[in-house]
Amino acid sequence: MSNEPGDTERTDSPSPLGDASEHLRSRRSFMTDAATVGGGVLALSALGGTAAADGHEGDGGNGSGSEDVSDIEILNYALGLEHLEYAFYDDFLDSHSEGEVENSAVAKYFARPTLRYSTYQQIQDVRDHEEAHVEALSRTIEDLGGTPIEPADYEFPYETIEEFVAIADRLEAVGVSAYAGAAPYIDSDEVLKAALSIHSVEAEHQTYFQLLHLQRPSPDAFNAARSTDAVLPIARQFVAGASDGGDAGRMFTVTVENVSTPGTLDTDRANGVVPLSPPVWAVYDGENPAFVPGEHANEGTGTVAEDGFPTTLVETLASAENVAESGVAPSPGGAIEGPPLGPGESVEFGFSAAPGDQFTMETMFVQSNDWFYGFEGLSLFEGSEPIAGDVTDAIAVYDAGTEVDTAPGTGPDQKPAQDPEAMDVGPKEDEPIQLAAERHPDFDVPDASEVIEVTITPR
Repeated sequence: MSNEPGDTERTDSPSPLGDASEHLRSRRSFMTDAATVGGGVLALSALGGTAAADGHEGDGGNGSGSEDVSDIEILNYALGLEHLEYAFYDDFLDSHSEGEVENSAVAKYFARPTLRYSTYQQIQDVRDHEEAHVEALSRTIEDLGGTPIEPADYEFPYETIEEFVAIADRLEAVGVSAYAGAAPYIDSDEVLKAALSIHSVEAEHQTYFQLLHLQRPSPDAFNAARSTDAVLPIARQFVAGASDGGDAGRMFTVTVENVSTPGTLDTDRANGVVPLSPPVWAVYDGENPAFVPGEHANEGTGTVAEDGFPTTLVETLASAENVAESGVAPSPGGAIEGPPLGPGESVEFGFSAAPGDQFTMETMFVQSNDWFYGFEGLSLFEGSEPIAGDVTDAIAVYDAGTEVDTAPGTGPDQKPAQDPEAMDVGPKEDEPIQLAAERHPDFDVPDASEVIEVTITPR
């Protein structure tokens, strides 16, 4: 299964901060967030002891009134994240040798020896970059008359190199979006230039760890910014002894496995197995931005359900205002364009979420005209506790209602009978999304657990 034919390489927004600022709250709201943690001084003081926002009132880039957040506070907010990232990489390098890293399965992802045998050095470089950011931010805060926050004691929940890489991928994503969320509040042009120079380096870090984590790098043209109340619960989970107040965020890993076997469908085509397309996913609040049973499918869902191509739905989710994170999992082995998920194969992807967030996902039931597996809306927390384990019982196979159906594994208009690059083949229909078994009680529709297994693991 490949991306839509004719797709060109996607590029980052030429003005991401300007675009993101449309979705950000006021400077006063930023200050309200800052007042919720750290003695009413700094949102991320919970990540690094105490901080004094000296010079909050006055000039010199420190804000002009009690309703404004000062540049010092914004810089300390960034400094709290940089302390956390530096400690994360330094902890890993202290406990792992160069040989361990470069002989790991993670490093072996790179076939070229010059890349494989520089993995440890690259992680050292990232650590040194974070240290340089800490030093630069601290000096700037002092130059503006403020007091830099101190690092906290941290705890990092990984046991293997693979788990370290998964956390690095998510941690860098949080850092990049935090800079994008805070930058529009900065008064000083010079401070803003410095912040953006750090932001671009953090984005490079994220891309590197996405590759090591076998994730598709830079899948979206635009990345959402995160406000302080979205960043804090995620970052706070790494602070030793931090009180989460019931809103601590978590990092999650999702594993999607194709468990179909020959004979799952009563058909000779493909031996009766059910391939799956690359899963498209989102973390959101409010209404499901991907699909709602009883309503008509959007273009992205229709394309996934009929042809398995993910890009249109990925774009829809990335632009939805109520989506915190979204993406598409690569084909097995990390290929961006490759075959569908076959029997016995699995893919993983990760994201960050906080209480109140929900998860949705779509993957095509390939032996069909327009069916897809999807979560109508899966709550990622029960109260303040993250869910964990097999969540397959929450997923169902839906008929998108965009193409006339034949029984699974039959007919000339289903994807296995078409050219792999073909799109929009077969007679159209205009029906709302409905459970496939309800729309077609005369069809033999396998239970979801016979085809797909989805496991969620909080970090």
